[in-house]
Amino acid sequence: MALLRAALVISLLALPSLAQTIELRDGAFRVSGWKPDRPVVAEDFSSVFTVRTGDSGSPAILGSYSMEGGVLVFRPRFPLMEGVRYRAVFHRDGVAPIETVFGGKKDAGNTPAAHVVRVYPSRDVLPSNQLKLYVHFSVPMSYGEVSRHVHWLDKDGKPLDWPFLVSGELWDTGQQRLTLFFEPGRIKRGVALNELMGPPLREGEEYTLVIDREFRDSRSSPLEETFRRTFRGGPADRTRIDPKQWAVTAPRAGTTDPLTVDFGEPMDFALAEHTLSVTGISGVVSVERNETRWVFKPNQAWRAGNHELTVDLALEDIAGNRIDRLFDADVTETPPQPEITAETISIPFQIN
Repeated sequence: MALLRAALVISLLALPSLAQTIELRDGAFRVSGWKPDRPVVAEDFSSVFTVRTGDSGSPAILGSYSMEGGVLVFRPRFPLMEGVRYRAVFHRDGVAPIETVFGGKKDAGNTPAAHVVRVYPSRDVLPSNQLKLYVHFSVPMSYGEVSRHVHWLDKDGKPLDWPFLVSGELWDTGQQRLTLFFEPGRIKRGVALNELMGPPLREGEEYTLVIDREFRDSRSSPLEETFRRTFRGGPADRTRIDPKQWAVTAPRAGTTDPLTVDFGEPMDFALAEHTLSVTGISGVVSVERNETRWVFKPNQAWRAGNHELTVDLALEDIAGNRIDRLFDADVTETPPQPEITAETISIPFQIN
């Protein structure tokens, strides 16, 4: 690492005048007309040049910096998205920042207003130790809107203490799926927050998730309308996932009928989409029936014989429990939970 840093050190003469310009070319943001007045390593470039998809309080997007022919270049880690507004800012101490906005507004007149497509879990009754919610939007959204425009109300419509993690917003790379993590300290028993405030959901109580119309998309346009979704608290779930309780229904050979797995309980939607697979066979996955069923439709007809379903141990139910551990484990439990060191398990099934 030391050799890499040394190789990236740039020692150039100070530029007598400031004439910086920012442009976007070939998927990279470029600052021309600037030369460092002191040795600078690549890791330090983020202190003078940042690119964000939201306001100044949002985190900079991930990527790499380099100096190429006297031009400071920032290459995003992920491809840029059509319709997303990127705010590039070059800033130095004692000098007014230079800001250029790219994208976003070009297609604003042709794109329908943003709206919430769905929220997972899709069922209305949630365990009192529910771990997270997924909110799917129809278009890419702005960063920095959650704390202002997402609310958690009681049955009388009164705002409750913010129940979600406050250490930043969790979006997918397309800025269309927002993950709202309930504060783990309020879920885990024996933790100070849990004892002081109790769980975010209480059994038998009613709650409403509200997302204001003023929540802006990546074009700075508001939602089509305010979104509301009501939940009711149910009993806590403190049971590990047990694949032995799953019902695996195999299709007939020579068909492209789906393989189905009935879990007997709802799973984390996003994880269930990606943590189960059929070894050696490609196909399309869907998660159905309030996230209690996994469906795999193969791209080609099934062949008769023995097959294998692979399950990644990262799979969680909606309370964060896994095959190898509970999310809210009792630290006083004797004997302790048996340790599972494998990363996956296999479930055999036969096609006839």
